[in-house]
Amino acid sequence: MSGEDKQYLKKNILALGTTSLLTDISSESVYAVLPFYIQSLGYGKEVVGLVEGAGELVASIFKYLSGFIANKIHKYKLLALIGYSLSNFIKPFFSITKSSLGILLVKIIDRTGKGVRTSPRDTLLAASASSKYRGRAFGLHRALDTVGATLGPLLAIFLLIYFGYIGVFLFSIVPGLIAILILLFFVEEVGEKKIASKKSESLQTSMSPYFWLFVATVAASGLAGYTQAYLLLRAKEIGWSEGFSILFLVIANIVYASLAYPIGFISDVRGFDKLYPLVFVLQFIGSIIIVLFSHSYIAIVFFIIYGIYMAFHDTLTRIITSFYVKKSVRAKAYGYMHGTYGLSALIGYYILGRIYDLMGYAYAFTYSAIVAVIGFTLSLILIYKTKNMAGGI
Repeated sequence: MSGEDKQYLKKNILALGTTSLLTDISSESVYAVLPFYIQSLGYGKEVVGLVEGAGELVASIFKYLSGFIANKIHKYKLLALIGYSLSNFIKPFFSITKSSLGILLVKIIDRTGKGVRTSPRDTLLAASASSKYRGRAFGLHRALDTVGATLGPLLAIFLLIYFGYIGVFLFSIVPGLIAILILLFFVEEVGEKKIASKKSESLQTSMSPYFWLFVATVAASGLAGYTQAYLLLRAKEIGWSEGFSILFLVIANIVYASLAYPIGFISDVRGFDKLYPLVFVLQFIGSIIIVLFSHSYIAIVFFIIYGIYMAFHDTLTRIITSFYVKKSVRAKAYGYMHGTYGLSALIGYYILGRIYDLMGYAYAFTYSAIVAVIGFTLSLILIYKTKNMAGGI
């Protein structure tokens, strides 16, 4: 294997993956218990949806902004460092607030960090691997990220049993701080010389004409409101304790971590167009299973499907974005893609939570399934229109 062939395993990708792994241990330990914590304070599912959605709204705004800023200043590592620092230092403050406004504020700052770092980080990843191995680079990163997302809820179960919610929130600073140090000392900045940008180029003149159709499919996946917070609440409703509900999330993350790299590999070898519609098929199946079955053991099924869905969604959307635009505007494109998903997810989370509170789980997840069908249809149109497209532009 040549030096170029090994680019997808170079230091940047491993260091960024490890940073994400540790940050997800921190974040997912908190996110696994947050819906239950909110309910324990007397708030309903609508508040859970509002906290999730408002966080995504702010993240979306900063995903847009950080993509544009990154393309202007070419300081991808700096922006990623600022974003990771915001998220990792704010989460312990969940331990000192019991008001819905306070919880919302901490969540917003946390997701601001997520928004600031995501587009520059994905640009660093895309620039750290040749196009031949880009799918595997993103797959490896998503796999490492999800190992952290698996360990986080496991840690949360232990901390919840022995130290309660406060212990979970306070401990989150430990892996978060290590993540920041790894990013600071082991990730190499990809500077202006490596990602040259022509001042005269705009996103519109530097992208595939099908980029916006792809973004529409991403919006559909967000509008479905299909998120782990509602799956956790549904698992508790059908008879599982908070600890077991979190354990199902761990299983979903194990599935995700196991599939992310193979999905990237298959995308490199066979093409992403053959895989992308499966995102919406899985979203539809997962939602319908929740609608049709209420036995307690069905929880493990819908969490496994959720893990498969997230592996396909998170890996493929990042890969596809990198091929539909020129590298000179790649950070902007990631800003549009991530931002659109976040904005649509805000709407989707709120709608699903509102329906869940007023009409029950069956109507809520029927809504999710209907939107998944719309997304599937758009993805087929995208594939049909781009079937003769050889690769990125």
